[in-house]
Amino acid sequence: MMRFFHCDTGRYIKRRKYLLWITLLPLIQGSVITSLIVIVNFRAFYEKGYHLPAIRAVTAAAVFGTLVFFATFFITEKAVKRNARYTFFEIGTKALIYSRYSGEYIRRGKRVINRSLYVVPLCSLKKIGYSEKKGRLYLEADGDGVAKIRKYHDSSERLKYKLSDGFPQFESWWYNEHGFRTLTVLKVPAIFGGIEKLSEIAENIAEAKRAFENTPKPKPYVHKEADFIKRKRAIEKLKKQK
Repeated sequence: MMRFFHCDTGRYIKRRKYLLWITLLPLIQGSVITSLIVIVNFRAFYEKGYHLPAIRAVTAAAVFGTLVFFATFFITEKAVKRNARYTFFEIGTKALIYSRYSGEYIRRGKRVINRSLYVVPLCSLKKIGYSEKKGRLYLEADGDGVAKIRKYHDSSERLKYKLSDGFPQFESWWYNEHGFRTLTVLKVPAIFGGIEKLSEIAENIAEAKRAFENTPKPKPYVHKEADFIKRKRAIEKLKKQK
């Protein structure tokens, strides 16, 4: 059974290619058409003094297109790296954890990464399903209070956690019982490799749920008196009878 699923960044790379073409195509077309007009009518432009402004316009368009290209590439490359690191799905022995990158900003000169974090206790998980048409995985929980699906939205630094006995324990103790709102249904989009991967995640969740239900429950601790205490009480009882 797989326990950790990374975000499929291939979809973002494809979108980047389309976005770059959409951004640069009008600039390329404009530069080519302007260049052809200048070349064909260069003598007329030269005689009237229009050749220098036309050449400058073509050069400015090429420079602007280059800047737009690199700016678009930088922004989309950052999105690819951020999702690769902060978007994942983890299956613990007692809970499911779904993390998703949700933007960033600058605060006091430092970059702050935001993300949304969902915690689904296996004890409250009642239904697992996915829709091929909508490309989503549905997790439905039934519980009260902290037993429901928890949704956190804060900086990644504050939402650091580690699995302790199969359940997430946050480095900031306050988030273990506070700082979240509860949900009854969690929708996970197909960002881990398409509907096939969602089906695989659903199967792994179902297996984790079965393993959780089949785990023997710990027996309540019963305090037993030490033998010397029993002997002491027996001696005292005999003395009273005499």
